[in-house]
Amino acid sequence: MTDRKNQVDKTEEKGKRDRQYRVWPLPLVIAIDILLVGVGLVVFALFHHVLPRDVGIAGLALPSMTTERTMESASPSPSATTDPLSGQTEPSFVFPSLSPGATPTTAATTTQPTAPLAEGLFAEKFRDKFTAGEVEKTDTSYKSAHVNVSVEKVSTGKVAYTVIDIYVIDPAYLRTAFAAGKYARGVSATVLEMATDNQAIAAISGDYYGIRDRGIVIRNGVLYREKLYRDVLIMNHDGSMATFTAAEFDIKTVLEQGAWQGWSFGPMLLKDGQPMTSFNSDVNVANPRGAIGYYEPGHYCFVLVDGRQPGYSNGMTTRQLSQLFYDLGCKVAYNLDGGQSAVVTFMDSVANKPYKGGREISDIIYVADGLPED
Repeated sequence: MTDRKNQVDKTEEKGKRDRQYRVWPLPLVIAIDILLVGVGLVVFALFHHVLPRDVGIAGLALPSMTTERTMESASPSPSATTDPLSGQTEPSFVFPSLSPGATPTTAATTTQPTAPLAEGLFAEKFRDKFTAGEVEKTDTSYKSAHVNVSVEKVSTGKVAYTVIDIYVIDPAYLRTAFAAGKYARGVSATVLEMATDNQAIAAISGDYYGIRDRGIVIRNGVLYREKLYRDVLIMNHDGSMATFTAAEFDIKTVLEQGAWQGWSFGPMLLKDGQPMTSFNSDVNVANPRGAIGYYEPGHYCFVLVDGRQPGYSNGMTTRQLSQLFYDLGCKVAYNLDGGQSAVVTFMDSVANKPYKGGREISDIIYVADGLPED
């Protein structure tokens, strides 16, 4: 009896194990495998084609370097500061920090200003460039308490270009914007659409970051991508600009000390303020081109060269564009996305004649008379 009972127990135990590890029907297994593969492909497509591949750092707010402002007199006092990225020593100015509507304290021998200054790093430095609050507009200029923008069009018979001269009371008024307000792959809009969405006084096509998975992307003090791609342009929180080759660029410095803007397209167009004859670019022949120039902190320009339009404008080579920025007096210049992308706007209108009417891109650089938090 004992042997028979043991045999029954073993048979029941084996039956339980068989039921526990019973193999699922083959069609069900295949269906589950197909479902899992499909989910995997959807996730891959989302991250590979829609979102930039560097989403792990996207949205990292960089530190903002503050500038101490003290008042010793109504006039700014020059001092020497070292750009934390370029390592170059440049003259700078120390200004007071003024609350809205406040007037600066002046020495006894200084005439009291008749109008209050708006807040801004360059309020005193470019005092004559801004108004006391009113807006002055013409077909080719815009002047307010925060920005001063003027447009000049030049045509030589073989090339036509537009220069937008820009003064800002503070670096915060020279901004960047993404299409649809999103940092993402596959999202695009026209330069004019992005300009009007952000109430831009003037705007120019950016570096079209959305067609690459490499290249520094720093926008309005936020780091979105740190992978290098050729030459880099950095705008610091003090309004200074500097260009770097990929070999010269130090991402560690940016992460530690911050930057206001960072672009990756290029090439750089000036070296130590001098025109160049060779460039880190594969496209150096005459083309429509967009570029940004830097005179000194607070003073910049957009240059838009029309091209590929015989009888109107052939475009410029990189060497010709380099010479143009040198002739304008810029210390730094940087080539942005060009060709059909090259578009510049002024006061809600396209200010140039884009090749084939332009095209949708992923980002712009623009000047605004107000800040998003206003």
